Amino acid sequence: MKSSGIHAVRHTFDLKGTWQFCLEPDLANDQRPPHPDDSAWGNIQVPGSWEEQGYGNEPDYHRMDTWTKVREYEGAAWYATNVDLTASETDCQYVFRLEGVRWTSDLWVNGHHAGQRDSLLFAQEWNITSLIHSGKVNRLELRVDNTMKLPLAGSHIHSIHTATAWGGITGGAYLHQLPPCRIQQLHIQPDAGKGIVTIQYDVSVKESAKSRAYHLHVDIRHPDGSWFTRQSRNIDLVSPPVEETLLDGHCGRLQWELELGQEKDIALWSDESPMLYQLALSLHDEEQELDRVGRTFGMRSFRANGKKLELNNVPVFLRGYVDCCIFPLTGYPVWDKQHYVQQFRTAKSYGFNHVRLHGWSAPRPFWEAADEEGMLVQAELPHWSRWFENRDVTAPAEIMTFLTRELKGLLHSLHTHPSFVMFSMGNELIGANGHPELNELVELARSLDPTRLYTDNTGFGQLPAQGRSADYYIQSLNWHPPLESELSAVPDTTLDYHDVTRLTDYPVIGHEHAQFTMYVRPQEKDKYTGVLRPSWLESIEESLARKGLAADVESFQHASGIHLIRSLKEAMERVRRTTDAAGIQLLDIRDFPGQGHATTGFLDVFWESKGITEPAAFRQFNASVVLLLGCSQRTFYAGETIHIEAGISHYGQQPIMDASMHWRLICNNIIEDEGEWACGDISCGSVVSIGRLTIHAPHQGAAAFHIEAEIRSGHSEHMAANVWHGWSFPLYHSHDQSHRIWNSVKELQPFLLDSCHNQVHVLDGKELLSQGEMDLVITSSLTPNVLDYLMNGGHVWLQVKPDELYDAVDTKYLPVFWNYLMFATQPGATMGMNLQKQMPLLGNFPHDQASDWHWYHLVNGTPAICLDSLNEVRPLIEVIDHFHRAKRLAYAFEAKVGQGSLLVSSFPFADVSMMKRPEAAYLFQEMVAYLLGDQFKPEAAVSAGELLGMIRLQTIQFTL
Repeated sequence: MKSSGIHAVRHTFDLKGTWQFCLEPDLANDQRPPHPDDSAWGNIQVPGSWEEQGYGNEPDYHRMDTWTKVREYEGAAWYATNVDLTASETDCQYVFRLEGVRWTSDLWVNGHHAGQRDSLLFAQEWNITSLIHSGKVNRLELRVDNTMKLPLAGSHIHSIHTATAWGGITGGAYLHQLPPCRIQQLHIQPDAGKGIVTIQYDVSVKESAKSRAYHLHVDIRHPDGSWFTRQSRNIDLVSPPVEETLLDGHCGRLQWELELGQEKDIALWSDESPMLYQLALSLHDEEQELDRVGRTFGMRSFRANGKKLELNNVPVFLRGYVDCCIFPLTGYPVWDKQHYVQQFRTAKSYGFNHVRLHGWSAPRPFWEAADEEGMLVQAELPHWSRWFENRDVTAPAEIMTFLTRELKGLLHSLHTHPSFVMFSMGNELIGANGHPELNELVELARSLDPTRLYTDNTGFGQLPAQGRSADYYIQSLNWHPPLESELSAVPDTTLDYHDVTRLTDYPVIGHEHAQFTMYVRPQEKDKYTGVLRPSWLESIEESLARKGLAADVESFQHASGIHLIRSLKEAMERVRRTTDAAGIQLLDIRDFPGQGHATTGFLDVFWESKGITEPAAFRQFNASVVLLLGCSQRTFYAGETIHIEAGISHYGQQPIMDASMHWRLICNNIIEDEGEWACGDISCGSVVSIGRLTIHAPHQGAAAFHIEAEIRSGHSEHMAANVWHGWSFPLYHSHDQSHRIWNSVKELQPFLLDSCHNQVHVLDGKELLSQGEMDLVITSSLTPNVLDYLMNGGHVWLQVKPDELYDAVDTKYLPVFWNYLMFATQPGATMGMNLQKQMPLLGNFPHDQASDWHWYHLVNGTPAICLDSLNEVRPLIEVIDHFHRAKRLAYAFEAKVGQGSLLVSSFPFADVSMMKRPEAAYLFQEMVAYLLGDQFKPEAAVSAGELLGMIRLQTIQFTL
């Protein structure tokens, strides 16, 4: 292995390449390295995992709730290599470093055990100076064990559902050779407010060289590429720090304050302008440079000020997503900086500025990319354990020791990264109240690094907080009392989440917000070219094929994808309407492969677009400045006056001066009305009303219309734009042939004034058919005389009651929450509607083939009819079932039964209050017109037995 110079006087032996390797065959051995000539040795490449290099066994268990590895192995494995130090200097220090190891590793140097390391969050290091033979070839041997050593539960860093139970050395292996006279530590603490950088350091000089004079130079490179004037100081000799201070997070005992604000303007690091400085600290004697250490850092402040978060003293709204440690090709976090650069650029193109690492911290290239691209990051301790649910029960000592060590090491290793702004002690850890041991970790973190913000856990606990120590709280806005997840997005665009944020005086961030899903995408399976395969697709594709749904997958994807984005827009804007909300962490912008496969993303797991939205459209409701249009309803009568409150959520870095509001009412691609008004100056960090828009719904017919609105600054600069959608419907008019309707649903009689209204048991089908005066029977129950009438040629609209269906699925408007396998009892495990472009049944009722807000009250809580037993029948108004269950569902279908024609629907038209809604009355009107017209000619035939197999027959007394 060759040595390469990192700095002028430091050397690193990059040990990437071929190592001797073997899996440990006997877990009961004495855990000693195999003999160098042992035949068990093979070869492996470092970096890399065992599985991707062919080690391990083919799985004998295939998961339907997550992916399956091509090969898997849990246990220990041995590595060995020789390092040639024949040309190395004497008196050097040697530090061995491993990156990307899971989980515990033991090191032997020249046959001597150097110790065990077990960090999941930062590099594993050993000071092996005392074991190294300078001027010789040295043998390094490693035992890496990927089994779960501590009961930390399914943290995403090692869960089969996410990063998998991988094994190996995936980041690299290095032997650092440090000079005899050296800078022992370098810790940088920027103070953006004062314009200074404080460095803490130690200097170690060998005994024989203490008589010399030494001095330090600091060189700092400004983000604009220029260099500050070099600063220097003489130093007093200090005895070498104890060996452990090389590795234990020691900051250094000497301190030096450096001013940055006198010579040049301070360049602040932010999510919008990620300015980075470079610092080099060099040690010199009278003759030469002895050592040099470099760091990159950013000048930024991040704090909580009341309920707001402030970045560089300017309020910032965290537009975040959750990173669940998902790497579909490798099964472990990659060490490719460009990978992370690209994912951050993708996320930022959709307006995101924040990412939460769910139960893990990412590799070094991630943080370098986050610094450069301007992402605000929250890391977490690597566990999802249950030890802290009861505040009166302490966690095992080994758990607390591990978590404390991980916390200290992470804060030390990430201290120069400006992107690292927040830290949580883990995911969903506590009960209603806090836990003392988590509070102790928060206090420890604050004492070690006060430049970040800390919280006791992510997601759990109740507000007002009791027994919790935190700088901010991450609480569910989906289901924290008094809210319910089914109501996390509704047609009313005036609502907010103040009922939760009002419960504390600290910043509140929405935990795992939304979690709406769309239809599965089998076409992605060809992308899985690495160690993982999407085994969940096997059962899904089989179900879709056997149930005759395979041909519908593309249309299901399209309709459910549109539905997902519309639901996300409202759920995210609702947070932006909340004046004291500090941000959200969306779960997720990508799909989640495990826990039943949650198709939450508008991106797939490979960070590629699904084609259901565009970045510019998404940024309208996910940017630093969002224009808000608030109205309590979405549906109106034609010509009705509509009042819309205009507001703005402004978290940009500068006020909007001399702002103006511009709007247009558009219907059928025609501008029907428009206007503008002055808004004055709009300050940063505020959610404010900027005026009221009064319009009239389109006067003619049923129509979908929308408001396009824009905020401009005084120089006509575009600042924000958004779109609000509404629908208008004519007042209800009874059909001119309603006298030819025989109606037994009494609640509908006010809408069918001239119809023959009577109870269903007196229906005499033979008489109706012989007289020829009735063209349609409307009923809510299938009775023998209704069936008899139908079989003999009658036309029937059966508005079936939920309890009279043998097989029905409760639905809600919003898509499935997370996924069906994990939350099978959730109300309404469906994914919206899939409508045909031309639908005579709907007449002129406006739609664009997917669910939208004018359908909300018609379908929310309405049962869908299962058509699985009717092979020839296609839904007229189709409901997309979750892909794991894969039922053929409908709100309405039609069929020939005997000589007659039947329409069955489950819409709640018999609800009087529902029929006071313009959309419900108009839909009823159009369906009546269809049934009385000449287009009601069902093609599919259903036997009486098939019909009775899905709808309960209501036996009544009737005339023989």
